[in-house]
Amino acid sequence: MAKSGTPNYRDRDEDRKPLTTPPSGGATTTPGALRPDASGKPAIPSSDAVKTGFFGRTFESLGNRHFRMLWFGTLFGMGGMQMQMIARTILADELTQSAFLTSIVGLGFAPSMLLLSLFGGVAGDKMEKRTLIQVSQIASAVLAVVIGLLILTDVIIWQHLLVASVLQGATFAFQMPARQAIIPKLVGPDKVTNAIAMSAGGMSMMAIAAPAFAGFVYGVGPEYVYFIIAGMFGLAVLATGRIPKVPPEVSEPGKKVLSEVAAGFRYVRGNRIVLLLITSSLVVAVLAMPFRLQFPVFARRLYGDLNVETGNFDLSEPLIGLLLAFAGVGGIVGTLFVANLKGGSHRGLIVLAGSMVSGLAILLLASMPVIWVGMGFMVVVGIAESIRMTLGQSLSIESTAPQYRARVASIYMMTFGLMPLGALPLGYAVDRYGVEKSLMVVGALVIAAGLAFLLGARTLRRLG
Repeated sequence: MAKSGTPNYRDRDEDRKPLTTPPSGGATTTPGALRPDASGKPAIPSSDAVKTGFFGRTFESLGNRHFRMLWFGTLFGMGGMQMQMIARTILADELTQSAFLTSIVGLGFAPSMLLLSLFGGVAGDKMEKRTLIQVSQIASAVLAVVIGLLILTDVIIWQHLLVASVLQGATFAFQMPARQAIIPKLVGPDKVTNAIAMSAGGMSMMAIAAPAFAGFVYGVGPEYVYFIIAGMFGLAVLATGRIPKVPPEVSEPGKKVLSEVAAGFRYVRGNRIVLLLITSSLVVAVLAMPFRLQFPVFARRLYGDLNVETGNFDLSEPLIGLLLAFAGVGGIVGTLFVANLKGGSHRGLIVLAGSMVSGLAILLLASMPVIWVGMGFMVVVGIAESIRMTLGQSLSIESTAPQYRARVASIYMMTFGLMPLGALPLGYAVDRYGVEKSLMVVGALVIAAGLAFLLGARTLRRLG
C-alpha cells in the first residue's frame, strides 16, 4: 500500500488507460518515468500553491520544477540558435557578398525540416521524448564545434555553412515536435498557454541578449561565437536531463511510420480549428518570417554605407545585434501578454490581429530607413510575431488530442520548411530592386493575408 500523500501508478491495463492510484501490491512505473492520468494532467502532482496576482498568473507554469528544467534547456538551446543565426548570416554575407546566396545559406534548414518534420512528429508521439530532445541538442553542439574548427583553420566556405544549416534543420525536425508534445505532460492542460508563453518568453530573452553578445564576440573572431554556441547546447543537454522520461503515447501495435504520418494529416483535416491555425501560420510565415531570419542582410542595406572597395555594406555587428535585441524586447512584451490570456479572451481574433500588425510594422520600417526609427518598429515586430506564434501554437496544442500532439506540431513546423518560397524571391528582389521596395511589398502582402483570414476564417475569429 502506498503511503498517504504519496501517489503511485499502476501499469496500463489492456486498454492502456492509466490509473491515478494502484491496488495493493500493484506494479509501479519505471523510476523517473512520467505518466499522465486520463485527464492529461501532470503525472507527478504539483505541490505548488495557487498563484494569484499579475506575477503569479504570468509565471505560474514555472512553479512546476520539471517544466522549469525544460524551460532552462529551451533557454540555453535557443540562445545558441540566436547566436548562430546572426553569426551564420553575417559570415555568409561576407563570404558571398550576395543577399540571394546568403538567403540560401540561412534557409538551408528548410528542406530538411520540411522532409523530416513529419517523421519527427511520429517519433515524438511514439518514442521517449526526453531522450529525443537531448540527442538533437547533442547533434547541434557537434555541428557548432565543426564549424568553429573550420573557421579557426581558415578553410571555411559558404557551402560549409549551407551543409551545417541543412543538418541543423534535420535535428530540429525531431526536437521541436517532442518539445511541444512534452509540455502538456509536465504542466497539465490548464497551463498549456502559460507554459508555451513562458517558453517563448525565454526565447525572447535570448533574442535580446544573444544577438548583441554574438555581435560583440564576432568582432573578436567568428570561431569563438561557434564554440560558445556548442557550450550553450551542452548546458541545454544537462538541463533537459533533469526532467523525467515521458513514455510514448498509446498506439496501435505494428502500424507503419507512413501510416502514422497519414493519420496525423487526417486528424488535422478533420479538426477545423487546427487546420485554420496551421494554414494561417503557413501563409504568414512564408511571407513574414524571412524578414526576421535574414534581418542582418536587410539591416546592412537599410542602415549601412556601401564600401566601394569591397562591395559590401558596412554596418557594425554589435549594432545589428542591438537591432535584433529590440525585437527581443518586443517578444518579451508579447509573451507576457499571452501568458495572462485565458479562455474567452478572443484569442483567435488576437492571433489574426498579430499578423496584420506585423505586416504594418515591416512596411513602415522599410519606408523610413532611419536606424532609431527602425529600433522602434523592431519592438512592434517582436510583439506582433510573438503573439501570433506563441498564441497560435498554444491554441493548436489545446485543440489537439494527446496522441496526435507531436504530429500536429510537426505539421505546424512545415511552415518553416516552406519559407524558401518567400525568402528566395525576397533575396533576389533585394539584390535587383533594393531593400526598401522589397520589404514594403512584403509588409503589404502580410497585411493582405491577415485581413483575408480575419474576414474569411469565422471559426478562428470567434475562437475564445
